[in-house]
Amino acid sequence: MGFGVFDGVHHGHRLIMHHVCEMAESIQALPAAVTFVPHPRQLLSGADAPGLLISVEERVKQLRSAGARSVGIINFTSEFAALEWDEFLKGLLTAPGVTLKGICVGEDWRFGKGGRGNAELLEKFCKEHKLLFRAVKRLTFEGVNISSSAIREMAGKGDLAGAAQLLGRELELSGTVVQGFRIAGKELAAPTANLKLDHDLMVPDGVYAGAVSIEEGRFPAVLNIGFAPTYAVNERRVEVHLLNFSGSLYGRKLNVRLLEYLRGEKKFSSPAQLKEQITRDIARASVIYNKTEATQEQKL
Repeated sequence: MGFGVFDGVHHGHRLIMHHVCEMAESIQALPAAVTFVPHPRQLLSGADAPGLLISVEERVKQLRSAGARSVGIINFTSEFAALEWDEFLKGLLTAPGVTLKGICVGEDWRFGKGGRGNAELLEKFCKEHKLLFRAVKRLTFEGVNISSSAIREMAGKGDLAGAAQLLGRELELSGTVVQGFRIAGKELAAPTANLKLDHDLMVPDGVYAGAVSIEEGRFPAVLNIGFAPTYAVNERRVEVHLLNFSGSLYGRKLNVRLLEYLRGEKKFSSPAQLKEQITRDIARASVIYNKTEATQEQKL
């Protein structure tokens, strides 16, 4: 069983799950992962807590794709945070419906009240209870530790390529399409889906080339993140225009891959000028999408 927050399910998390699967296979057990909701630092650090790269739903999906046959979610409450490290581990041994056979964590994983539990104590506990144990060394890429924190930092700077290298895939925005102002479709001939995100927004405001996969197929997309200054919108929004798509998306869940940053937001003197710029944005996004898709096919 692998333990961690697993926000993003990046290369390092996938390495942990690789070891979990390897350990499980050696003893004919079920590979599983356990994650925590909310992020412990959201409870313990308040305003200083990190934002989440992906939704809990996407986290579970990615852990399953990494090999977990089962994913458990522990509700991280104040009462849970107050458990001493050994109390937490003893609770695992008596958890209903669970027969613990082994534990795998990142080598620097801390747990229990005050973070006093560590890999050394965990290894000792597993030996005492005849459990398999493995602590996985942290991965690095070009001298950078692969971590959710590093990915958040890159995303915040708009370094999509760097974040994707550590994550193992492009950054994604996910959420539900809700009612917008219906301006883009009427005046700009580029109807957009107004996305209510189910995770935190890490990247800077601006216009992006993206890609969306839905039941109808895969579509290139242009995203605008920000306040639409030409129309003086007073709230930060994420608007997605799917190229070559017609139909209603209201109420549907969308996952949008961020492919490339196109430009910053700009206040245009008229809707006509903005419309001309959007036409150029669409043309660039289409080229970027086709190039990305071709690269993906070559990898396959």
